[in-house]
Formats: sequence, C-alpha cells, structure tokens
Amino acid sequence: MKIISHFFTNMLKERIKNKISMLSDNLIDTIINSINNDNQLDNNYLNIISSISDEANSLVKSIIVETFKELDDNYRNSYERKAKYNINKSNVSRTIVTLIGEITITRTYYESKNDGHKYFYLDDVIGLDKYDHYDPIVKAVAINTAFETNFSKAGKLTGERLMPIKSYFDDTNKQYTIPRQSICNWIKEWEAPIITFQQCNRDVKTLFIMGDEKYIGCQDLDNDIMSKAFVVFEGVEKISKGRRKLINKTSYTTYSAKPWEELIDILNQKYDLEKIENIYILSDGARWLKKGTEEMKVTNNVMVKFLLCEFHFKQSINRITSDADLRNKLLTSFNNDKKKTFINNVEEIIKVNPDREENIRKNLNYIINNYNNIKDMINFEIGSSMESHISHNVASLFSSRPKGYASTNINKYFRINDYKNNNFNISKIYIQSYKNTSVVNINEKQINAFFPQFKDTYSIHELQYNKKDYQTYKLKALTIV
Repeated sequence: MKIISHFFTNMLKERIKNKISMLSDNLIDTIINSINNDNQLDNNYLNIISSISDEANSLVKSIIVETFKELDDNYRNSYERKAKYNINKSNVSRTIVTLIGEITITRTYYESKNDGHKYFYLDDVIGLDKYDHYDPIVKAVAINTAFETNFSKAGKLTGERLMPIKSYFDDTNKQYTIPRQSICNWIKEWEAPIITFQQCNRDVKTLFIMGDEKYIGCQDLDNDIMSKAFVVFEGVEKISKGRRKLINKTSYTTYSAKPWEELIDILNQKYDLEKIENIYILSDGARWLKKGTEEMKVTNNVMVKFLLCEFHFKQSINRITSDADLRNKLLTSFNNDKKKTFINNVEEIIKVNPDREENIRKNLNYIINNYNNIKDMINFEIGSSMESHISHNVASLFSSRPKGYASTNINKYFRINDYKNNNFNISKIYIQSYKNTSVVNINEKQINAFFPQFKDTYSIHELQYNKKDYQTYKLKALTIV
C-alpha cells in the first residue's frame, strides 16, 4: 500500500538536500579539525579516519530517519489513510540495528475503520518485520558470514562491523556480538529458495561426478545424519605447476533416500542430457555410490563408468604397511605387474605380520574388489579431489565441532551451504527472499539481476570551496560512481 506521488518525491528531494547541506557543515568541520589536530601524542591518522567515519555515519543516520519520517507523515496526511484508517498512536519509537549502527525511528500506529486491524504503515512499506531488533541487511551479512566461518564467529565478526572504528583499539570498550542463537533463528525463519540453473548452450559430452558421505551429529534421531555430497564437473584445467581447477563445478549436498534422483534433476537443468555421451563416477566404492552407474543411465546413448578414487586406493596401501619402501613396492607392483603378483607381494607382508592379518586382508580385498576401477582411474589421469571437497564444503561447517542439527532442518542448511559452494551470494539471496512465506524456486539469472542498479565503489563527490571561510564548504552530493 504505497502512496508516493511525484509531488511527495520532489518535496522529499528538497528536504533531503537541505538536510545534507546543514549536516555537511558538521562533517566538514570534523574533517578540518581532525587534520589541524596539534596534539602529537594522538594518532592523527586514527583520529582523522574515525572522526570522519563517525560524522559521516551520523549524517547518513539523520537522512534515513528524516526520510522515514516523511514517508510516515505523507501517508498519515493522505486521503486514502483518512478514508480507511484512524490514528491509534502517534510517534511510536522503534530502534533497529543497522550496519551503520543503531537507528531510532518514529512512526504512526493505525487502526482500520472496517475491522479494527492495527498496523504500522512505515514498517510495512520499508519491509521490516514485527519486533525485529536487527534489520534485514544485518541478518543477511550475519547468515552469509556464518556459512563462510561458523555461527559463533559470525556473531562476533558481524557485531564488529556495527562498532565505531575506535572501539577496535579501546581495551575498555566491550565488543558487540550477535548471539549465535539469533543467527540460527533467522535461518530457521527463512524460507530459503531452491535455485534452478540455467541450461548451458555449450556442447558438453562428458561429465564427471565425485561423491562421498559425511556423518553429522543429529539432535532428534538416535543415529547421526548421513549427508550425501556430490561435485559435478566437465573436466580439469591446469592453473600452475601442481595446481589444477575443476571446469564448471556444481556442488550438491542432501540428506535423502534418493540422492541420485535429485542430482539428475539438477543436471537436467544445466545440461541437455540427450547429448551427454560419457559419465564417470569417482568415489570410494560405497554401495550407494556404485548404484549411480545404474541411476545415471538416463539415456540409451550414455556410457556410465565407475572409477575408484586414487586417494582410497593409496589409503588402503598405507593401511597394509607403514614401511615407506614396501608401500612404494606395492604401488609399483599394482601399476606394472599382474594382479596375482600384486596379491603375492601382500601375502609376503602378511607372513611377516601375522598379528595384523585381518586388517591387511580387509584392505587387500577392498583393492581386489575394485581392481579394474582403480586401474581405469590411474590410466585416466583425471584424479579425484572429493576428500578435500567434502572436508572443506561439508565437514568444516557441520562436523568439525561437537554440535548437532535437527533432521527436519538439515536440508535447508545444505541448500544454503550449496549457495556458497556454487558461488552464489547468500546475502543477496536472503534480501531477495526473506519475506517469502514458503519455499519457492528462483532461477540463477534472477539472482544476478536483482540489484542491477548497484555498483561496487562509492565516493564523496564534488566539494565546493568558498575562499572566505572553510566552513562554507558544501557537500554537493554523496553519489555512487
């Protein structure tokens, strides 16, 4: 219900200009006084930066408060308001925490003439939920930081952004921290959308799928949650010596009994599966992962092949023996000798270590059961980095610290974490969807188009100087460049 006329916008523009003109004198005084500080005991650089920052924040806060007040006054005096609503209370204050500090605004509380419904027009028009102490931007930044680090650290890091510069250097000033539980509650309340992918217009014929699982502590089940994680890519390119990069990587994590069906739905969005000729599945050989060779047979033209990750092969070799020379001998034998010769070499190790026979045979059987899959992986020379991916993408956030998650919420956490892993901006997605009342699908193109007017850098533009007195500097505009 927005009643914003051209007359009002022009009037608001003039009032904001006057407000900037009045407040900019204080800002200019602050700049000059900071520069002219003769106290050599002070850190002049810190004084200049912090003083200007504080004054600029005060200016921005005043402009925001003035703008909100004008919006509320404009509606209160409108014909539509007078026809539909009575004034229940005036000048009701509300304090909200923003990235530039706390702001206290006043607004009018209205009551419907028809059904007695009461509401704040200003809260509605600017998009603030009832009783929220933090604005949506602070929430967006905190949630984004939580998935970049962890929830406790995110509260501290985001809280630090709300403090004046000098507070970083004041031992007596207690740093502001957003409670971890507040961030968890914001995520719980957020109907995080499902992102659908744009279909690529390139002729892709081969896909590689890495898969693994990671157990995560659970709050409401007797057993832990087994997360199932995938990384799909089109190939590998060399970045520098000893460093390679996955081409067009897509990450997906789920707690589901049908993970392959869900993955196929995603791949069907990104690729024309009728044109895919080869799919290689790289994993540790778990039964549910091997099943992917059947599940991914989505067309008659596609060849699906399972390859055992070289990491797990070498891990088994290391578990057979801790002797470096024997390990190299077994690796060389596996690569160059017949299967029987490799088995005989392991049998010799068992003879010398009869007390470890059970463990050695377990790892030997693992290698023999996946013999051809390991050979194909080594000959293919594509390699698998799934262990590092699941450690960085999943374990670092969900299982590196002793904590548990509700099984009913874990897929939402996976979904948001996949935003980050697929290079989507979590803050931007939150701002776009925090008012949603249910989970919806949004296309990745919609995310990038949501803030078309935003640019990356900001500057104070055009200061005019009057030779008579420095106080007559005028801040012409605070513009985005």
